Amino acid sequence: MIRGFLLFCFFSVFEFIWAGPGHDKVETGGLDFALKPKGFGQFGQFQFSIDGPAVNYFTQFLGDGFHVESSTDLKHWEEVELLKSNEKETVFQDENDSAVSRFFRVRYAGDSSTWGIIRDRIIGPNCAGCHSSGTTFAKQSQLVLTSDVAYEQLIDRKPANTYALDDGLELVGTKGLASVGKSFLWEKINASEQQHFYDDHPGYGSLMPLGMDPLTDGELKFILHWILEGAPKFGTVARVDDLSNIKRYSPPPFKPLAKPDSGIQLHVEPFEVPSNFEREFFIYKNLNNESPIYVNRVQIEMRPGSHHFIGYLLDSSQPLFSLAKRLFVPNKIRDLHLPSGQDDPLVLASMAYHDFFAGTQTPRYDYEFPKGVALRLPANTGLDMNTHYVNRSNESFEGEVYMNIHTIDKDDVKYEAKIINMNNTDIELPPNKVTTITKDFLADEKMNIFQLFSHSHEKTIEFRVEIAGGKRDGELLYISYDWEHPPVMKFDPPLVVERGETIRLKTTYNNWTDESVSFGLRSTDEMMILFGAYYSD
Repeated sequence: MIRGFLLFCFFSVFEFIWAGPGHDKVETGGLDFALKPKGFGQFGQFQFSIDGPAVNYFTQFLGDGFHVESSTDLKHWEEVELLKSNEKETVFQDENDSAVSRFFRVRYAGDSSTWGIIRDRIIGPNCAGCHSSGTTFAKQSQLVLTSDVAYEQLIDRKPANTYALDDGLELVGTKGLASVGKSFLWEKINASEQQHFYDDHPGYGSLMPLGMDPLTDGELKFILHWILEGAPKFGTVARVDDLSNIKRYSPPPFKPLAKPDSGIQLHVEPFEVPSNFEREFFIYKNLNNESPIYVNRVQIEMRPGSHHFIGYLLDSSQPLFSLAKRLFVPNKIRDLHLPSGQDDPLVLASMAYHDFFAGTQTPRYDYEFPKGVALRLPANTGLDMNTHYVNRSNESFEGEVYMNIHTIDKDDVKYEAKIINMNNTDIELPPNKVTTITKDFLADEKMNIFQLFSHSHEKTIEFRVEIAGGKRDGELLYISYDWEHPPVMKFDPPLVVERGETIRLKTTYNNWTDESVSFGLRSTDEMMILFGAYYSD
């Protein structure tokens, strides 16, 4: 009888508190809760179990902003410590020596508005870690998402991403339905539209949260309803019960690529990505081609969690290559990051000999050259395969990459593709200053450009490529605002640059440090490189 009364009180109090002071009770959808203390008149560890569909909901949201409280008379509340919470059990530590049976409840102490829950329970744990003041991510995106400024940073602001800006997007608008299709935030988190995002918007960067699981279906629905209701800062406009849906978008399972009918398959075998770690390494693979081959299509398939994958050819024309080639030991992993946290200087040195061949930020990539166009790779070629995985979880996982290089017969090749590698090493950035550097490259032949891809380091805030001089002066060919996720732009039909025209690289850097920064291989140094591919007619 007593236990039944306690349970009745618990249900009533939980529903009242969840609705929050000053708000109507939120519909719970008939979720059932059960209280199972360790024993009457005892203290120490006790178990609070939840039955029914609420179990995932509760375990997901019990954390910062939530308090477990106890009382013998429902008037004087004392906090108790949460020891663990999962789908099977939730265990608290109650240090109060009580001679009578105790009543326990859970109270959300944060803002009970819809925005407050989004801020504390979705943006906080998933976004604020990277998007906090002073971080590279915040500087690149011009977006800080810590709880004190997140709302003002999101609402009615234009994105830093130029592609999204040109498309008329804003981070979050306040016009309800009209704002959903124009919300850059919604584009970046709507994981179920992954292929639409990457295929149709290669300049938008990566889906978020980076290196973590996508938001749950419930979280996405909750945010969507908030935007549909005008994204208010105060008030309840979405059903809290929707958050109980913890299903997530799951991309098609990783599946090894079938070997090409004509071509070569390369495989980066499974490797560990430790918890809370970014693993980036290089591994050199021989193609074992005894004669030249002609590549017209590249496929890449990666296990989830990849930040990017790039295959590099080696530039033997660079100084000291005869010595440096010893660094490229076939099938040996060369980790960029040492256990100490520093970058391996030998690995950094090897990067000076790279020519971009193919790469992607998406889990699967399939790019075919224009018809009749192929890249000639000489006999005995190899690729330095660069894989970068980000793990922001507390558990390690496996990474793995397949790369298919499809080839065609020489007789089927009308135009030979050529690699674009426009590199400026004359970089000097004064401390605590924004600096723009330009470098011009003269086209000595007609260039039908079908791919462009920039490379620079963390102080880059804009990488711009345009025509300089003549009737096309200032015409924009390529732009990137994200040094870590520069878009690999594909042009069909090709982007034509005529012989004698000038391609200008115009890169703006923000050197926020107290030291001058110059060209170098470390991410704390800077670079200014345009990669790509073209053919001449």
